[in-house]
Amino acid sequence: MYRSTLISHTLKNVLSHVGFIRTTANTSRNFACKDNIFVKQLVQLRLTEKYRRYGNNRSQETKRSYLLAMFLPTLVHKYFFDDEEDDEISKIVVVLKRSILLIQQEKFDKAEQMLHIALHQAQTVQHYDAITYIYDVLANVAFYTQEYHKAQNLFVIVMQRLMSKGALENDMRIIHISLKVAKVMEALGQLDEAELGYKFCMEHLQSHIETDPENMDALHAQMLTYEWYGQMLISKSQYTEAYNYILRALNMVKKTDASHEDTIDILNNLGYICYIQEKYDEAIKYYSAAVEIGEKVPDIPHMDIIHVNIGNIFLKKGLYKEAKNSCQQGRKIADNIKNNDVMQEADECLKEVKRLLSL
Repeated sequence: MYRSTLISHTLKNVLSHVGFIRTTANTSRNFACKDNIFVKQLVQLRLTEKYRRYGNNRSQETKRSYLLAMFLPTLVHKYFFDDEEDDEISKIVVVLKRSILLIQQEKFDKAEQMLHIALHQAQTVQHYDAITYIYDVLANVAFYTQEYHKAQNLFVIVMQRLMSKGALENDMRIIHISLKVAKVMEALGQLDEAELGYKFCMEHLQSHIETDPENMDALHAQMLTYEWYGQMLISKSQYTEAYNYILRALNMVKKTDASHEDTIDILNNLGYICYIQEKYDEAIKYYSAAVEIGEKVPDIPHMDIIHVNIGNIFLKKGLYKEAKNSCQQGRKIADNIKNNDVMQEADECLKEVKRLLSL
């Protein structure tokens, strides 16, 4: 069990930025927050506090895409797969591949059991890199499944091990971990520490981008950092600053070749902020841009919510016929996918439109 008193000066500097405040690595289960901060708090799609975050009904396919996009690449495990001709290492690799398959199937409890088997095997043969990689995967599983204290402590172990082999605080692996730890701190309500973590990541990622403007790893991580930090600022009602950071994320979409869903996430964050600030025309602009993407991409999630949100904005503007059309369209999509919450929201919008038109 590692203690903070044993870490290097460099690691202490990193941990001071990302807000590690516990002195030991406690791997007990601790579900600190009901909402999955990694998947479910990525965007602000609803226009009321009750439905501000849209992730509650996110599809299993979408969850897997985020998992594979952000979590598995933290450490590249190929560097120890080269030893597969070693019989003991090949056994570890087999168990790890089974673990990854279970993770992709979202069978997290079974995956964790398999990973602990792999960890025991790696510790038996004292394969340092394999042990580090397994801790990293365990940390990410805990991160993804909302076990935030556990994820935090496991990430500490991973950074300790990386830095003991020479990784510096500007190492992309350290930055990736620091970004996720910042999100963990946010989930745990430790917003000051989370802010330090986000700014730590932004500073070092900007340095990477200035050195290599085509560094896609740094560009994508910076885009995500801007968005996540902006979301936290939204939760603190710092809307102007949040808008500025999330707009930076939108401006990086083309550079990073971001997915359509990533782009819609960012557009909806911006639309939500503009709605809160009563900048209704700007809000419609962002939501409409999201609709335009959705019309080109079949089966993209949550277009029902977007249309209802637009309808609610039209209500605010006194454009009742336009509100009716948008809410009807949102309700139709919601009915097709059996999203009862959105259907109810659309019905409330349509009921209000009918009342106002009858005046």
